[in-house]
Amino acid sequence: SISTSLLASSVFILGAITMQSTVAADHIKILVAGDTKGKFKELFDRVSTVNRKNGPFNLLLCVGDFFPDVYSEDLYIPPAPISTFILGPSKPSQLKYFTTLTGCEISDNITYLGQRGVYNDSHGLKIAYFSGSQSKTGEKTDVEFNYEDVKNFEVRVLNEVGFKGVDIFLTSQWPLGIENKTATLPAEPPQQSSNLISRLASSLKPRYHFAGIEGIHYERPPYRNHLVLAETAQHPTRFISLANVANTSKSKWLYAFNILPMKVMNRLELIKQPENITEFPFANVANVVKKEDASDGTGAAPANQFFYDTSYTGQPRGRGAKRHQEGRGGWQGKRGRDGPSEPRQPQKPCWFCLASPEVEKHLVVSIGDSAYVTLAKGGLTDDHVLILPIGHFQSTIECPQEVADEINKFKSCLKKFFASIGKGVVFFERNFKSPHLQVQAIPIPIEIAKCLKITCLDYADSEEIEMQDFPSNADLSQMTRVGFPYFYLELPDGSKLFTPIGKNFPIQFGRELLASEPILNCMDKVDWKACALSKDEEAHLTKSFREAFKSFDFTLS
Repeated sequence: SISTSLLASSVFILGAITMQSTVAADHIKILVAGDTKGKFKELFDRVSTVNRKNGPFNLLLCVGDFFPDVYSEDLYIPPAPISTFILGPSKPSQLKYFTTLTGCEISDNITYLGQRGVYNDSHGLKIAYFSGSQSKTGEKTDVEFNYEDVKNFEVRVLNEVGFKGVDIFLTSQWPLGIENKTATLPAEPPQQSSNLISRLASSLKPRYHFAGIEGIHYERPPYRNHLVLAETAQHPTRFISLANVANTSKSKWLYAFNILPMKVMNRLELIKQPENITEFPFANVANVVKKEDASDGTGAAPANQFFYDTSYTGQPRGRGAKRHQEGRGGWQGKRGRDGPSEPRQPQKPCWFCLASPEVEKHLVVSIGDSAYVTLAKGGLTDDHVLILPIGHFQSTIECPQEVADEINKFKSCLKKFFASIGKGVVFFERNFKSPHLQVQAIPIPIEIAKCLKITCLDYADSEEIEMQDFPSNADLSQMTRVGFPYFYLELPDGSKLFTPIGKNFPIQFGRELLASEPILNCMDKVDWKACALSKDEEAHLTKSFREAFKSFDFTLS
């Protein structure tokens, strides 16, 4: 229960219950302090100075131990200069400072949040908090937590409708393994890290995670919350530990930042990946689960035991998962260019194997050693072409290196050709329900190409398809696996978009996207059969394209 005065002064609800509020799309200015340990004057004097010079700040958040280790009846707690939230006790000696463990007002402008919960402020900011230290035995005290506490907390928080993460996560302890996957290490190793906090950091996906207790200032480079190109893109997490307030070594103990609540942010801005981002530090996994041996029977987790399932299923997390559940998930072959070096034999005659009698050779524009270009049958435009491997390969990442290299050479030549006639070119591949790799190449007016990325993402959102981008210098062989169904898009500005797909993925999504009103505005051509031409007309278009492309065709050099 929460006192009426507390509700009136702070207007929050414990236990991860969503609060309805009017959301203002303004940045919120926040200060975060490390372990205060009773040095209230030093803390509030510094906060007052910073607030006067650089404020006003909306909140002061205190991680670690707010009170000293030894209890004193005479301890004076002055009013805070700005609204201040603190975590609960991590040592039994601090319990007497708290009249209740469910949340209370400590002093004027100072609120104890509670042992664990989620605070939703009037701007829409979501702050999760988890006080205390992990139990080493499973039998917990009032200043400890165990696996059952974490599991119950996740049930309440993660089942919230539309949950996609929290803005800020406050903990007493560090997450175990936070130093993984980065060359930037703390000045000294942490002594009290928790694998259960690692689990929460994984499931809550905080944008900022602050911790204390260790007395160390450490700002880790931001890390990803998704497996690139195998899962829906997520916002990154920044982990920051702060030193003790007014420490003699003058290590940083006060951190200031601005934040816009994720619920009012544009998705593109939210998931933007900083240049110094690293991989997920806690484990190379897709799902967080309870292992059978994760507890000693009392609910405790061994100090060095992660609760991660390391079996990769190929299933994305988040909203995109519902489109993937019926697809061909899983790692069915070797990674990247270590796949088959020889083409497979198709089970039935293939329309696209160049040696097949099914191939309509009057559409062929250019033939290389490993790949060829052909005019598209029923194209969206008269110069819509396909790049295909000569042998039978199902996807780009299944092709051996020489085939992939020649496909890229054709792409480069087509870019130069279309640029010479004032057009940009979009390439897309659908590795799903297509037995032979087809790289579609569709030219678009150059003026449309300039803002195409936003248009594509908006259209995908309207179809409830989660597209994600990845670095322009990366390729599919580095980012995904053989046998994993995907849709891949290359835009004229060098941007690359990707989504994992499942059985219910719209088979004509690529054509629908490019035929949409903002791009080519030819929705009557979504079905290629509806705009197929006679063989003579196709032969004429192929001859015209071949002639125009001739000076850019590397096979004629």
